[in-house]
Amino acid sequence: MEKLTLTISDIEAGQRLDKYLKKIMPTAPQSFIYKLIRIKDIKINNKKTDAAYILEEDDIVSIFLTEKQVAEFIVPYTFTKIRKPFTIIYEDENILVINKDAGLLVHASEFENELTLTNMVLTYLHDRGKFDPQKRGYIPSPVSRIDRDTSGVVIFSKKQSVHQALAGAFTRENEVIRLYRLVVYGTLKTDEGIIALPLKRENGQTVPASDGQNALTTYEVIKRGVNKTYVEVALLTGRQHQIRAHFKAIGHPLVGDAKYGNSDEAKPLALNAYKVVFTALSPPLDYLNGQEFIADNTAPLLQELGE
Repeated sequence: MEKLTLTISDIEAGQRLDKYLKKIMPTAPQSFIYKLIRIKDIKINNKKTDAAYILEEDDIVSIFLTEKQVAEFIVPYTFTKIRKPFTIIYEDENILVINKDAGLLVHASEFENELTLTNMVLTYLHDRGKFDPQKRGYIPSPVSRIDRDTSGVVIFSKKQSVHQALAGAFTRENEVIRLYRLVVYGTLKTDEGIIALPLKRENGQTVPASDGQNALTTYEVIKRGVNKTYVEVALLTGRQHQIRAHFKAIGHPLVGDAKYGNSDEAKPLALNAYKVVFTALSPPLDYLNGQEFIADNTAPLLQELGE
């Protein structure tokens, strides 16, 4: 038997033991991991443990495996290094806030698995000694995402505990202010309003449906042009393609939206994830409350409006 000894860093702390082990041994069946815990081939600080144990900084995880199991299950983390500049809005020891360019994927897809914002960020952190791919317990990752064709704010967490706190805030009402700026076709009749239409996924699109998930979008007109309206939107829920589906549903699809508007549309999508503000984070992240993370990519929107 071989003994692997792993010391939990502040980056990895805050997660369940079984979740951590699955990252360390990504190809191992979950049942195998639970068996190791049950037969005491995994210990925390030389003591018996259980799957639900929440890891703390400086915990020592001991894993006993055969040579064959090590070769089969301990797989090094790999990523494609992409040294391409990106705009940093804010950075500290916990988060990295980026202004993502339109046209750039956040995560890999079946069509593109190298040129992604995630690979760019991991390269940036690795080059500065802030990310060790050998410590698989937590890989810096976005706490929320925006579509490929949307520009704007994307927040990456550098620690597991930070990821849990921020991602959780995005799923709860009234804990994050998310403002978008966009241009839609047509002239909105009211200066402000709320779109309250349940949404669900159907045939690759998000569509209004009485049996869908609750979805709320508020909007305020910034400026009107010729058969186009420049709008600021606040998301009160976070459904996939919520803004695009809601404005299509009320007869005002976004300019450049080939998926929810004109399928022959050749213009860039007129959608900017403009601002993110956390409002209810608990210590030790409460210092982020009230900070405005702004990605002002509105110049193309004003050009589309004719200015």
